[in-house]
Amino acid sequence: MVTQEDIAKKLGITRTTVARALNGSKNIKLATKEMIIKLSKELGYEKNHMGSSLALKKEKQIFAFLVKSKNKDYSKELKRGLRDSQEKLKIYNYKIKIIETLLSSPKEQVDILKKILLEDKPVGIIIVPLDVEEIKKILKPYRETLKIVSIENQLEQEDCFIEANYHKSGRIAGDIMDNIFFSKEKILVIDGGDDRLTSKKYLNGFLERMEESDKKIIGPLYEEKILGKVGKIIEKINEDIKGIYINRYAAEIIDKIPYEILKGKKIVTNGINRDIKKLIKEGKITATVFDELYIQGYLAGKTLFDRVFKCKVLSDEDYRVKSHIVFKENLDDY
Repeated sequence: MVTQEDIAKKLGITRTTVARALNGSKNIKLATKEMIIKLSKELGYEKNHMGSSLALKKEKQIFAFLVKSKNKDYSKELKRGLRDSQEKLKIYNYKIKIIETLLSSPKEQVDILKKILLEDKPVGIIIVPLDVEEIKKILKPYRETLKIVSIENQLEQEDCFIEANYHKSGRIAGDIMDNIFFSKEKILVIDGGDDRLTSKKYLNGFLERMEESDKKIIGPLYEEKILGKVGKIIEKINEDIKGIYINRYAAEIIDKIPYEILKGKKIVTNGINRDIKKLIKEGKITATVFDELYIQGYLAGKTLFDRVFKCKVLSDEDYRVKSHIVFKENLDDY
């Protein structure tokens, strides 16, 4: 097995320098760091994470900062993925403490993060960052020792970033709409607002795809607190409207509109939960395009393990999960 000492001897440098490079230290010349990382990969270096994790388990504080969304399946699936990654790696004493804060309260996330960094001194964090710029400032003094994996919103380039390609999923929803309607037919776009994570990316992707289409787009129709103003949506739906796209709150909006108004309309959305599945089964939603939240959670947990316990250098790597298209015909697969 290749050791840090082996790498040091081949390069004519100290083992301490090798250790600093492999642990992501910035107190080392970039050229030297790149040389060490290149050789370590060529030699197949892998830290003895079993020994180090058993010896240092009390020092390995790992936290995951997730957010509570109106879509309960969002955090539920991320947590399921994180817990499964932890379960698979439990032999190495890998444990993740999950902290959830409200999607609507970025300050709550910031305050708890500050406290944990100060009091618990974690070596690794997984975070769905809400106030990206503020969190970047908070993390800056800790980057010498802290390994970071972000989900949804990227922080610094050096951090691993696990994302679903929501923009692409929005484009796929647009592609479905483009292919199920005739030229010049009208599609109403309902903008459920920006949830800081997914909905704006879905909408932008959909609209971008529609610009390549010959369909006539009505909207986007946006109202603050749209669930309380469904009457304004109903006013826009007439017999000329053949399709409806909703980027957020699809199930809640559809449930508030009388069925006879929606009858015969093709509705496409993004995301998936129990209510959307039910509406697809009933034929009220034609299709949805969603992303693998569970895989995001699992990848985040596994990636942080690789960085903290195995000292793998994963800088500048993006991980994107797959999009899935669901119609009534393949609903049972999900």
